[in-house]
Amino acid sequence: MPDNRTIFTGKEFSGLRYGAETVSGFFFEDCTFDDCTFDATTFENCTFRSCLFIRCAFVMPAARNTDMRFCDFKKCVLLGVSFMSFVNDEHIRKPVNSIEDSRLTNCLFHDMSFPGHDFSSNKFSKCEFSECHLRGAVFRGCILGGTSFSNSDLREADFRGSEGYAIDIFNDKLRGARFSLPEAMDLLAALDIKIE
Repeated sequence: MPDNRTIFTGKEFSGLRYGAETVSGFFFEDCTFDDCTFDATTFENCTFRSCLFIRCAFVMPAARNTDMRFCDFKKCVLLGVSFMSFVNDEHIRKPVNSIEDSRLTNCLFHDMSFPGHDFSSNKFSKCEFSECHLRGAVFRGCILGGTSFSNSDLREADFRGSEGYAIDIFNDKLRGARFSLPEAMDLLAALDIKIE
């Protein structure tokens, strides 16, 4: 248990509004945040464990000595979030448990694990997945808007009907991944071949 921090367990928070200020010294476990906004907010010496965020907005947040684990995001707006900045334990690198019905823009997922996760209800724009484990993940019918995947395990992932993605066919693992036309043709562009 954390020392010298305010502890909340199983508590519900609604309508919180934070701007460019520092939120410091809190420990949240199994808490629910509903319709909360964190706009350029810095989280310092905080912990979020198994928390649920519903209809919340995270806009360019920063984190110092802050740890997030197994959190769920539903109907959220996530802008400029580097999720690994919320990892403060080298052995537990799982800040996000699930993301559903959310809009993500300029978000960075690095060295994270989402095996079999269904991302299909989300809208992405210019996000990046690097060195991620996404085996069996579902992006079916997803608007990915310039989202890139690099050095990631995409084996058996489902991209059918999705659009706007950039996949590194030389460095991503793709065996068994599913794609649909015409977007799949873009994968071949890196091979500098012509299909007529």
